[in-house]
Amino acid sequence: MSGLYKKAGGTFILKFFGLGIAFIFQIVLGRILNPELYGEYTMYLTYSTVFSIITILGMDRNLIKEVARFEGDVTKEKSLLRFSTQTSLLITIAVAGILFLLRRFIGFSNYGLLLLISMIVIRSMIAILDGYLQGKGNVVQVTLLNSVINNILKMIFFVILILLNVDSLRAALFSFVLSEIITIFLRTAQISNRLQIKANSKLNLSLEEKRAFIKYSLTVALISGIGLMLQNIDKIMISTFLDLNRVGIYKVAQNYVNLISVFVTPFIAFWPVISKLYNENNIGQIETEMKRIVRIVTYLVVPMFFIFLFLGNDLLAIFGEAYVTKEAKLALIILAFSFLIDAISGPIGSILTMTKYAKLALYNNIASLLINITLNFILISRFGIVGVAIATGISIIVNNLISIIQVKLLLGIFSYDYRNLIQILSMGVVNYLLGMILIDAITFENIYIQIIIFGIAMYSLNLFALAVNHRKNIRNILDRRT
Repeated sequence: MSGLYKKAGGTFILKFFGLGIAFIFQIVLGRILNPELYGEYTMYLTYSTVFSIITILGMDRNLIKEVARFEGDVTKEKSLLRFSTQTSLLITIAVAGILFLLRRFIGFSNYGLLLLISMIVIRSMIAILDGYLQGKGNVVQVTLLNSVINNILKMIFFVILILLNVDSLRAALFSFVLSEIITIFLRTAQISNRLQIKANSKLNLSLEEKRAFIKYSLTVALISGIGLMLQNIDKIMISTFLDLNRVGIYKVAQNYVNLISVFVTPFIAFWPVISKLYNENNIGQIETEMKRIVRIVTYLVVPMFFIFLFLGNDLLAIFGEAYVTKEAKLALIILAFSFLIDAISGPIGSILTMTKYAKLALYNNIASLLINITLNFILISRFGIVGVAIATGISIIVNNLISIIQVKLLLGIFSYDYRNLIQILSMGVVNYLLGMILIDAITFENIYIQIIIFGIAMYSLNLFALAVNHRKNIRNILDRRT
C-alpha cells in the first residue's frame, strides 16, 4: 500500500501546482472583468461543458478501457480512436445545427453561438484524445496538459490580448480557445508518433464492435453526464432565474471551495486498489485504508474550512470589492461546509463504483440532482445565491450519507471508528478556537499578508498538534532510519 500513498503524493504535488496556476488566472479574470462579464464567461464554459456531455457520449471513458484492453494492437487502437473522433464530430454537427435553430430561445447572438460551438468542438476533441492517452497509461502527460500547460497558455494569451486592447470578455474567451487548440496539437503530435497514423488508413472495427462500443459509451455517458450536471446545475439555475452578475459572484465563492478538491483528488489512485481488493474478497483491507484516508484528509481540509469561515470577506476581496457581499460570504461558508463533509466522507462513492454496486452510485447521483433542482426552485427566489448554495450543499451531503449507509449495509465497510470521530470533533473545536484567537491577534492592513499569515499559522499549529499526537510513531520512524 505504500506505493499507493507515494503515487497519491506525486499526484497531489502536480494537482496543487496546476490548481494554483488556474486559481491565479481566475483572480486575474475576476479583477479585470466585472461580476457580470465574469458571470457571462462562466456560462460559456458551463454550457460548453454541458453540451459536450452529448457530443462526447462517454466515448472518452470507454476509450480508456478499450485502448488498455487492446494494448499493443496498434491497428485496433487507431480504429477505436478514429471511430470515436468521427462519431463525436458528427454528433457535434447535429448539436450545432439544433443550437443554431434554437438561437432565439437560448439567448445567444450569432457570434456568441459560433464561439460556444467552437468551445464544444474543442472540449469534445480534447476529451477523446485524453481518453486514448489515459488508456495508454499517460495520466501524467494528460494532467500536465490540462492542469499546467493549458492554464499557463491561457494567462499568456489573455495578457497579450488585453495589452492589444481586445475587449476583456473576448480576450478571456479567445485565450481559452487558443490555449486549448495548442494543447490539441500537442496531444495529436504525441498520438501520431505512437500510431503513425496515415491519411489512407482504414477502420478495422466491425459493425458489431461499433455497436458494442457505442452501447457501453452510452452507459458511461449517463453516469458521467449526471456527475457533470451536478457540478454545473447551480450556475445554470442562477443564470436562468437571477442574473449573470450573481453568477460571477457565486463563481468566486465556488473557486475557493474547489481548492478543497486538491486534497481529495490524489486518492483517485485508490480506485483500482478498491477493485483489486474487492475481487480478492479482502474487504477488511478496504475498510482499513478507508479509515486511514479519512484521517489524512481530515487533517488537511478542516483548517481550510475555518480559513474560509474567518477570512471570507478578505478572500472575496482578492477578486475585487464588487464580489464582497453578505450573500457571497454566506454562499462560500455553506459550500465550504458541504465540501468539507464530502471530503471527510472519504472516497465512499468510488467503493460503490469499483464493486458490483456501481448502479447505486448512478442512482445516488440522479437522486442528488433531483434534490438539487427541486430545492433550487424552492429557495432561489427567496434567498438568491444563498438558496442555491443551500440546495447544492444539501444534495452533496445527502449523497454522501446515502453512500455511507449503503456501503455499510452491503459491504460492511464503515469509514469511521472512535479515533476518526474524536479526531473530527476535536479538530473542529480546536480550529474554531484557534481561528477566534488568530483573527484578533493577526491584524494587517494588507489583506494578502493577512491571509497568508493566518493560513500559515492555522496549518502550522495543526501540524504541531499532529506531531505531538503522533510523537511515538515519529520517534519510531526516526529510530529506524538511524
